[in-house]
Amino acid sequence: MQEHLHIHFIVTGGALVTSPTGYTWNPASHKFLFPVKLLSNQFRNRFCFELSQLWADGKLNTNDGALDVQHMLSDALSKNWEVYIQAPLYGVEKLIEYLGRYIFRIAISNHRILAVGKDTVIFKYFDNRDDGKEKTMSLSAMEFIRRFLSHVLPDGFVRVRHFGLHHGSCRAKLQLARRVLGLPFQLPVILKLKFLDWFKQITQSDEDPRLCKFCGHGLMLPIREFGPVFGWRLKVHAFLGLLTSWKNAFA
Repeated sequence: MQEHLHIHFIVTGGALVTSPTGYTWNPASHKFLFPVKLLSNQFRNRFCFELSQLWADGKLNTNDGALDVQHMLSDALSKNWEVYIQAPLYGVEKLIEYLGRYIFRIAISNHRILAVGKDTVIFKYFDNRDDGKEKTMSLSAMEFIRRFLSHVLPDGFVRVRHFGLHHGSCRAKLQLARRVLGLPFQLPVILKLKFLDWFKQITQSDEDPRLCKFCGHGLMLPIREFGPVFGWRLKVHAFLGLLTSWKNAFA
């Protein structure tokens, strides 16, 4: 729940190259992809350059001049940036599952929240500074909300980008790469989870959310979905709500 800005990359371990006989696959070494320190410096320099361009073009929000961009850039360029590279420790599937949490979840899962009081929120976390031990933390409601909202992306921010063979314009090349590697020509079809299976994975609970909260036996099923109501429809909706309340009161 603390602010920890970073970027994850999944890098293809090889490249599709042309040859006199067609296309071949040039795999990367199992022990080397590219020099880490050189990549760190190039990433830092490119990032600061693009940031300075935004500033020069007047597209950078400096909070009405309160942000000293020149000092910030000089300070950033004077430091060594860290780019950490390693192969998937537990296989590609586990890596995709791990990164999927960054894409489809925000900050904290519901099952980690232990108690919500009038002014405090208690939740559990894993302390990486203490060998990953599970601990509990109590924060004020406002501080909890502040930390949570720091993980909500601003409007127009793209969470995932695809480059190289995985870019939308390179689907034909991606299929060629799969054929060269002896994989099926067509991409695999993503299996869709049923709602109940998905809900159990997210909440890590075997409880069926469709069970009626009153009788504990009947299943609640969706009948119709309503979108936002605006304008005159909102007035009609409110009027019908009053009629419904009046009808229930005398039922």
